[in-house]
Formats: sequence, C-alpha cells, structure tokens
Amino acid sequence: MLLNEANRKGATAGNPYEGSEDALVPAAMTDAGCERELNEDRYAVIESPSGLAWLVCDGMGGVAGGELAAQLALDAIRRDLENLPARIPDEAVRGAILEANRVIVLRRQNQAFAQMGTTVVAALFSAPEVVIGHAGDSRAYLVRDGAIQQLTTDHTYVQGLVEKGQIKQEEALSHPEAHILTRCIGSEPGLLVDLHRYWIWPAAEGEAQDAILLCTDGLYSQVTDAEMARAVSSHTPQRACSTLVEIAKVRGGFDNITLAIIPLGGQLREEPPIGFVDGVRPGPKTPRSQNGNTASLARDIVVVTMLSLLAVLLTAIVFFLVVSQ
Repeated sequence: MLLNEANRKGATAGNPYEGSEDALVPAAMTDAGCERELNEDRYAVIESPSGLAWLVCDGMGGVAGGELAAQLALDAIRRDLENLPARIPDEAVRGAILEANRVIVLRRQNQAFAQMGTTVVAALFSAPEVVIGHAGDSRAYLVRDGAIQQLTTDHTYVQGLVEKGQIKQEEALSHPEAHILTRCIGSEPGLLVDLHRYWIWPAAEGEAQDAILLCTDGLYSQVTDAEMARAVSSHTPQRACSTLVEIAKVRGGFDNITLAIIPLGGQLREEPPIGFVDGVRPGPKTPRSQNGNTASLARDIVVVTMLSLLAVLLTAIVFFLVVSQ
C-alpha cells in the first residue's frame, strides 16, 4: 500500500517552491564522497519508444571494475530501450535490465573483471504508467509532502535476516555484513528483476504532488528517511539533491553518493486511472487524417461510378431485347 489517505492532503506546510517552474524540473547528482578516489556510481536519463527512463547504478568489482560495470550496464540499457520498438513498460524495463545482465556476465569471463557487477534501480515513465525495476540495494522512494515510503526491497543478506525476524529493520544498515548483495546485474545469468507498476493520477486542488527519489546506498546509509523526505518536500529537486549530498558528506561520505529526484505532477497510485486498459491510454478516439479521408472519398467515387455504368449497361441490354422481339 502506498502512502495512506491521511497523507494525501500533506503532512507539512507544503513545498515553498510549489507552483514555480523549477519545482517540476527533475534533477540528479552524483558525488565520489569523501573517501573514494573513484566514483563507481552512475545515473542516466533515456528517451525511448517505450517511455522516459531514469536510472541509478552502483558498481562494484575492484579497481575500475565497478566503474566499468555501471557504465556498461547503462550503455546496454540505453541501446536496448532506444533501438527496440515500443513495448509495454514492464516488459521494456525487464528486457533492458536483462540485456545489461547478459553483457556484464559475458565480461566477467575475463579474469580481470570476474568480480564486477552493479546494482540498478530504474523508473520508466509512459504516462500515466510508471514501472520501477531494480536489482541490488539501490532504492526507489515515494515522497509526498513530508512523508516518505520505500518502494523497493533491498536484495541483501541482511534484508533476508530482517524478513526472517532475526534482526530489526533499523539494525540492518549497521550490520557488519550489510554490504553483501544477494542479487545484482552480473551475479548470475538467470537474473530475477523485481518490477512494480504504478499510475500517476492528477492531484486534486489542495492535495500534495508526489516525487520519486532514486538513490544508492551512499545516500540512505548516511541520511535518514525523514531528512530525505524533508529535503525533497521543502526544496526544488536541484536544491534538494545538493542538500542531501552535502548532509551525507558532512557525516563522512564513506561511499559514492548518487540520487535522482523526479516530480510527478500528480499522485502515485497502485490502481490505473479510469479508462486505462491493458496499457492503452485513456482519451478520445484518434480522428482520421486528411489523407485517410481523401482515400476513403476516392474509393466511394469509384464504387458509385462503377455501379452507375453497370446500371446503364443493364438498361441497354433490356432495351435491345425488347426491340428485337
């Protein structure tokens, strides 16, 4: 269940930038942090026949391996989305991530890159539908006027412990084995991609508008959910990105930090809008084009002309038979 009904009216005084052009402009940022020489994180925005995709990746695999893995994954996803015909959003996300997995698995056959891999979290927008896909521990959040909800579940060893009741959720990030992934791009040929389908509904007057936050663990391991929600709800996306990166770095910035904030201009829901059926967007029927009307009129003229000639021919035959008798 998404943020509850009580939060639809907003939990705070609202975004002071709401209504300005900047409030609806998405933003993303990546930073190496305070201790890493290389930035193994990557993000991308991809326009494709299947929709607009925002992606965040966190690479791993030793010297240059993680950096290469994240870039290879984004390149493979871009090729897949841009070069294939339009698909329904969930098929497009799954197919593109699996193509990236194929590329990384092949590259791992080189001993120098045997440990390479990358997380991915992707949001594909094909209005009004939104599909979020992920593998690993990079996350997607829903933010609504001061409230926040995690939309993805980490593919980690400690998350498994949480689900088994062996540790509490708040203990997961500080667990000594918190870095161990159970799933990521490149880990195995048969990668399972988690997918979540949502739809954007128009926000009624006085209701808050949602935003989606995508980020790597370098952000959420240093910044609390409440702080992320407050920054996204109180600032423009660009300012919120800068604010959150700065908070993470002040607290040590032990890992690379990457995030993307995408305002939705409405509210995210788990059910499609009225009239949305099997991926078909609601709306009026498409009128015929002028060329279509012209071709139809030409066919009608030909048919009428042929019928007229046939009638004349039949009349002549009947007259000839009568006169002959």
